[in-house]
Order: sequence, then C-alpha cells, then structure tokens
Amino acid sequence: MSELAILGGKVVSGGGSAVMDIFVEDGRITSVRRPLRGPVRARRVIDARGLLVLPGIIDSHAHFRLKMGPGRYTADDFTSGSAAAVCGGVTTFIDYTGQGPGEDLLKGIKARRAEAEGKVYADFSLHCQLTGWKALRRPEAQMAAALKAGAASFKMFTAYSARGMMSDDADLAAALKAAARLGALVCVHAENGPVIDYLTDIFAPAGIKALPLSHPDFTETEAVGRVARIAAEAGGTVYFVHLSSGGSADIVAAARKAGLRVMAETCPQYLELDDSLLNGRDGYMYSCCPPVRGRADNARLWKALKNGEIGSLATDNCTFDRAQKDAWKGDIRRLPMGMPGAQTLLPAAYTYGVKGGKISLNGLVKVLCENPAAVMGLPGKGSIKPGFDADFAIIDPSFKVKADWRTMKHNTDFSPWQGRELYGVPKYTVLRGEVVAEAGQLYAPGLRGGRFVARRRPRFI
Repeated sequence: MSELAILGGKVVSGGGSAVMDIFVEDGRITSVRRPLRGPVRARRVIDARGLLVLPGIIDSHAHFRLKMGPGRYTADDFTSGSAAAVCGGVTTFIDYTGQGPGEDLLKGIKARRAEAEGKVYADFSLHCQLTGWKALRRPEAQMAAALKAGAASFKMFTAYSARGMMSDDADLAAALKAAARLGALVCVHAENGPVIDYLTDIFAPAGIKALPLSHPDFTETEAVGRVARIAAEAGGTVYFVHLSSGGSADIVAAARKAGLRVMAETCPQYLELDDSLLNGRDGYMYSCCPPVRGRADNARLWKALKNGEIGSLATDNCTFDRAQKDAWKGDIRRLPMGMPGAQTLLPAAYTYGVKGGKISLNGLVKVLCENPAAVMGLPGKGSIKPGFDADFAIIDPSFKVKADWRTMKHNTDFSPWQGRELYGVPKYTVLRGEVVAEAGQLYAPGLRGGRFVARRRPRFI
C-alpha cells in the first residue's frame, strides 16, 4: 500500500504534461503512470481530476528573520515565512547566512541552520554570504568547507559599502577564480554602490521619488556588465540575483550568446509591478532594491524569462510591516527595502505569466522548479519522476482569489498584490509525501517538518 496516491491530475514536468497517477512511499515518488481502472490502495488519496500537478516550487532567494541592526529583524521569521511559502506552493526555499564581513563562513552556516531548524514548514538550504573577502582567513579553504557543509553558492555585493558588504573588483575576481576551482557558484547583487550612495545624498529630500532617482537603471546595467566581464576573465560562473531592468536582460543575453558562464534570476515584482506605484499614497511600501521600474522593463524581463535568457524566478522575499516602513519619516536613507512575496510567487507568476500569455505552463515549471533545482544543486527536487522527493503544488486552474494580506501567513499588514485577482493558488501543497497546506491553510499548524537540504555542486544551464 502506498502512502499517498495522487490520481487523475494533469502532471506538468519535464517539458510536457499528461493525465497521470502518482504514487508515493517513504516521502519519494515511486511511480508516475497512466491511470488504471480499479481500486487504489493508499493511506491517503488525492482526487486530482481537473487539477494541475506541478513539482513543489523552489524559491531560491528568500530572506526570513533578516537582521537589520541590533535587536531588529524583518517581520517574517522562519516560521511565518515558511508558513506563507507552503500555503503558496513553495516546498523548498534558500535563505542566506548572516555572519558579518570577514567572519568565519562555516560558523555562519551552523548559526543560521540553528535559527531555522525545527521552525520551518518547508525544506530549506542556505547561500553563504561572502563579504569582507580581504579579512577572511584562507578564504578559498573556507569556501571549500562551506561547500562540504552543503552551501554550494556564495553571495557577493557591489553595493552597501557603509555596511561593510561591498566587494571591489579584485575581491570578485579572486572569489570567482576560487569558485571555479571548487565547482561552486557566485551569486551577485549587482548595483553600482558608490554611484547610488552619491545620488541618494543628492535626492534624499525628494521623499519616495528619491528611490528611482538614486537607482537609475544604469546603476544595475553597469554592474552587470562589469561583473560578467570579470567572471569571464576569472573563468568562473556568475548568477545575478533579482534583475530589474530590461538593459540587464540584454547584457545577460549577449553574454550567454558569446559563451560566457552567466545566469540570472528575476522576481514577480519586476515582471508586473511598475514605478507608477511609487506615486501613490502607499508608494513607500513598494520600496525594494533594485526598485521596480517601467512597463518596458516588465515586458523585456518576461521575454527574457520565456526565451531562457533569464533562467529562474524567485522572490527576494524581505517582509516589513507598516510600522517598520513608517519609521523612515520621509528620509529614503532610513527606508527599509523589501516586500513579502513567498505566498504569492506561484499565483502571481501563473496569473500574469501563464494566463497573461507571457510564458507557457511548461516554461513556468522550468523557471520555478527545474532550473532552480539544477542551478542550485538541490538533489531530488524540481521534477516529478520516480526517485525524486514527493513535493507538489496542486492547483485548480479555474480557481481565483482576491489577494488580501489578512488571509495570508506573512507577518505583515501589507501585500504588493493587494486586491488583485490571482489564479494558481494551490489547493494542496505536498512536502515529501505529506500534505502541509490545503486551500491556503496549514494542514497541521504545529507540525514543522521542513529539513535542511545539503546541496551538491551547482550546474550551469
């Protein structure tokens, strides 16, 4: 007898779709086959007729309980953030270590795991923050230790010098060369930090208008082009996080066409939200870095996602509530940057992408499941086939909800999608064969069964 049988749903995986039955034992898929007549013996049966069965969604860029200063954190901790994630169909997320610049990488991994373990509803892994390169003792050896501990990717910044996080070109070149030798991946937040700092001081009196004025698109495109060139010379692979501009998509596309080992992700806010939102009464609530841009950028990023020039879709989830945002008091330099997104990743992408005709359903599964699993080295994740973890997001394609922060699991009083009609909300979310969310609610609120996933070497796609 199987633990779980999912019967008669349209299974979307591997570039195709077909009505299939799925059987699960010991948390893994044992078989995927054409429906057979006759009774089915299973501990639990899900009637998926008329439903779409997708692999569990992978959010490869999330921030839960991100430290903002002494005793100050983002609004979502690991429990509320992962609850929102599974209610939105996300079964695996990758967060970041939080050690300071120059501090030991392995200690950072252990400390961050301790923060999350036993508190999460979804499986999780970690990117290793790689700041203060020159202050690190034997940095390549530390990267090798981190890789052995299951953190196969390293995050660097070309901004945030005041917080000690910015890496110069020499640091980037050295890290990319080391990563190439180790088979690791360097992820880069690409914005020209010095120019942004200069412009921020000039435009700070302009209120929320200072955000786009201090972060024009060239501050991103310049950094993307520069880092791509450094990566090429270093022989390394670079993965650009949260690209926001059409110009950056053009650079990534050209680099890949030229044979450079460049990959990138974007986020729903950069695909569908635009800078007109900053002009509204709640404009400051839509603050994020990079900022949301224009409709032409939205269109170019959708095209890049559809064409495979940008391979992954993630959230950059960074949740604040109104009280935290209100503390800025009109000074852009004090405004927390980030928005909630874990619970709306799949619905927003499905609504504006698949139903909006901008990407196929198979294409969506590629950028939300298959590509993130391959690029981030997540074993047994991202596909529906025997031997893989039984992670699923099962949706009713005709069902829609009106987005409302009051019904979400995020620990905030704001959603950037507030009031919008969204499709693709999971009817069931299944993690390793267990239903963890049903109809937007936690199935067993006290059971936090998410596990740390040690990642293997990333793959260039």
